Amino acid sequence: MKRVLSWLLMAVLFVSAAAAESLVNDDYTDVPTAMTQDSVAELLADQDCRIETLQPDEESIALLDSVYRFVWEGKNRPARYYDEETQQKIAEIAGGDIDSLHMTEAMRLQLTGEPPETVNAVMRLNVEYYEGQLIVVVMGIPQGGGEYVWYPYRGRVETLGEIQWDIPQEDWALLCRQPVSFHVLTDRIGPRGGRLWGMERYSEKTPPAFSKDAGDVNGMRYWYSEWGEPIEDNFRVWLVDLTEPMQQEVARIAEHVAQQKPVLDYFPEERRNEAILMLPEDVQHDRLVAYDVIAMMDEEYKDTYGDVNVEVVFGTDYDSEKAMVILAGFPIEDAVEAPFVDWYVLRAEALPVESEDEVPAVEIGLKQLFLPWMEEKPLMLVVMSEELVVE
Repeated sequence: MKRVLSWLLMAVLFVSAAAAESLVNDDYTDVPTAMTQDSVAELLADQDCRIETLQPDEESIALLDSVYRFVWEGKNRPARYYDEETQQKIAEIAGGDIDSLHMTEAMRLQLTGEPPETVNAVMRLNVEYYEGQLIVVVMGIPQGGGEYVWYPYRGRVETLGEIQWDIPQEDWALLCRQPVSFHVLTDRIGPRGGRLWGMERYSEKTPPAFSKDAGDVNGMRYWYSEWGEPIEDNFRVWLVDLTEPMQQEVARIAEHVAQQKPVLDYFPEERRNEAILMLPEDVQHDRLVAYDVIAMMDEEYKDTYGDVNVEVVFGTDYDSEKAMVILAGFPIEDAVEAPFVDWYVLRAEALPVESEDEVPAVEIGLKQLFLPWMEEKPLMLVVMSEELVVE
């Protein structure tokens, strides 16, 4: 446990030494990196019915992980994840081109009530969907064994950040029998810019060379339009020093660990449970180690990007065979009791090293919910992994 405490204290020193101008690799994702129920500000339904968001469970986390890997690792388009019949229905709604669609929301909902007719559903989000933006809502009823029956609907945006869709009475009767999965597909076209497609993770155009020994991190990747043409893109993410409230939080975490308590137990139960669900079943979550604490900010983020993946090089050599998870958040001003930070759970993965010359890096998924906030205030990230072999 003394080693864990020392790792946390070393993390503070590491971040303090990081140059504010240091850039990290980033890539826009075509599917959420984590569940997005935190984006929902309000859910409404007429006809005396009700819709509410639910916290992730094992089944919903497994579904998102399946979609994420289908898209990101398999290099498939999100709408191709569904069965052929559902794809055809989505194509009718989207005007035929389903490969232009990105998945921007993934969560678990519960519907209740017995409507006499079609129900108008309204979801207000802390994400800026724009009037006239193409929206396809897809709701799924789990059948067991990872199978779902999908119900796609034409969505509409009539007010900034508000998605509406209509659910027929006969569909509602089926959807309200148990918790359902909810996805939003969109072309992400809005007043703030057109669609942007990131290059593959390993491109022939590599980032600028850098030295890990010098404390450097990767530079920005290249970006292309949907037609493969270079575009001007000023978005970037960089590391910053931990703020004083963040350093105080590190001290509280270190004190918790010094009392022989698992580091994950420090965090709120809701977030702790979500983090556990994102880990493989065979991982002993009570033995996770917090190896690094960093802070980062961004600039020139556009709402049309969705989630962003960043690659960060750490002083710690993370192992691609070891499970990882990150608790990230913003300190709560004037908090006098726990929680002192508003926490979120993030996907993280140590990338495999293909050659001796390649520097190990960790891929981190940043949520579209708080990427705009990171332009005004830094995000704190506590990086946890299964115990590493330290030589």
